[in-house]
Amino acid sequence: MPKPYFGKQPLPEYQPSDAAREALAAWKKALEDEEKTRHAARKALAEELKADTDLPYAAVAAHPLVPWTEATLRIIGTEYKVPPRQPNKAKKD
Repeated sequence: MPKPYFGKQPLPEYQPSDAAREALAAWKKALEDEEKTRHAARKALAEELKADTDLPYAAVAAHPLVPWTEATLRIIGTEYKVPPRQPNKAKKD
């Protein structure tokens, strides 16, 4: 009578099909593209905030195209060295 085996069973070897390989490669590329374009969008918003120091983070966050909250925009602002907002200071002309 064979002795019972209580350890981890070996897995069968797996080779993805060509279709699976193509789909996984396309997904990987999409993730890389998303990373690049997300950073570009964050930088673009930071540049707009730098250009207009009277523009509140809340106003940018309220726009329907902007996917980030005011809190996230503040983090982005810190990352890109956006000057602090001074909402209570008289506007300089």
